[in-house]
This record gives sequence, structure tokens and C-alpha cells, in this order.
Amino acid sequence: MKIILPLLLAGASIVLTACGGGADEATGARLLSSSVAVGDANLPTQLLARKRVSTNTNTGSTTTTTTTTTTSGGALDARLTCNLPNFQQEILDRVNQARAAGRSCGTAYYGPAPALAWNTNLFNAASAHSTDMAANHYFSHTSLDGRNAGQRITGAGYAWSAYGENIAAGQTSVQSVVDGWLGSPGHCANIMNPSYADIGTACVASSTSSYPTYWTMDLARPY
Repeated sequence: MKIILPLLLAGASIVLTACGGGADEATGARLLSSSVAVGDANLPTQLLARKRVSTNTNTGSTTTTTTTTTTSGGALDARLTCNLPNFQQEILDRVNQARAAGRSCGTAYYGPAPALAWNTNLFNAASAHSTDMAANHYFSHTSLDGRNAGQRITGAGYAWSAYGENIAAGQTSVQSVVDGWLGSPGHCANIMNPSYADIGTACVASSTSSYPTYWTMDLARPY
């Protein structure tokens, strides 16, 4: 009997150099943090953590901006939320509770950070990527057409000055995927990054692909 384990991958532009793994015996979920962008096919679960923050070319410093964001005006398409109830609100609650409290992501401590706002353009970018992965049987931050997360976010109409992306596969609830991301240093760092202001997260189910669910979380800060 083939056992499929949940899979997580996080991203944007500096790559983790350390490797490590862990397992949750109760759920069978396993985590691996690696510097390789394309996972070893022998590993049932893998993660890649990268992040990108634009800097002021004159001073070399980063800044956090406050802006009005575009939020969802109605109920989300159930096909893009794995038909999970209260999907948007639970994502915001769990992520913003973590940001409000502050936490250690591996050896790095992140203090309390401002709450993220739901952004429709980021949700559209996330849902398109999850749909593509589920339909075309792959798991990567790089789309089959060669685009990266930043290009997908731009294509969805969000003019970013910083972005991050977490992806996952196999999880069946918001709690399990957010807990998995927060338990992994690279994914946790993306969620806790105070540079980001907006978030959009999607989950697409598949009965024909390698995993039953494909998750994408896009985080960003606009210009």
C-alpha cells in the first residue's frame, strides 16, 4: 500500500543552507529543510525556504509601509479553499495570532509583528499556482512556464516591493498546514517577517495528482 505524506515547501530568494528533518508520529507528517530547489524524489516530504526583501539602493535599508489593501468582497470559491469552512478567517486568525505573540523560528527570534490583511490579488496568485500544481502533477515554486512567485504575484496585479511564498501538499486542514509552516524555521520566518503587509492563501484538492491537496501562501508588501 502506498502511503502519501504531507509535503511542504517555502520560498522566495535566499536559500537555507542547513538541512534537517522531523516527523510527527501522530499524523505521519514529515518535514525536511533543504537548500535544493527541486526535491529528491526519494524524500516523501521536503521544504525549501527563501525570502526576498527589496532594499533602498541609497541607504541599503529596508522599510515597512502601511497601505490600504484590496480585500475579498465575498465568499471565496470553495474549489480554491478545499471546501474548508471559514477558510479565510481561520488563515488570518492563526497567522496573525502567531505574529502578534512573536516566536522563535529555529534559532532566530521574531518579535511581535503587525497583522496581515487579506489581499484578493495575492489570493488569485496563490489559487492559480495551487490549481496549476494540482492539475499538472508537480510541486515547485517555479511554474511549468518558468515563472517564479514574484512574477505570478505581479501577473495577478499586485505591485510588490517584497514577497514570500510557502507551499505545501497533503494537509487536510488550515490548522495542520499553518502548524507545519510555523514548525519549520524557513516557513515560520516568512510568516513572521514584519516587512510583509498582505496575505493570500489557497488550497486546491485533487483526486488524480500525487497529493490530495495543494496549498500556496503568498505574502507581500506593496510599493
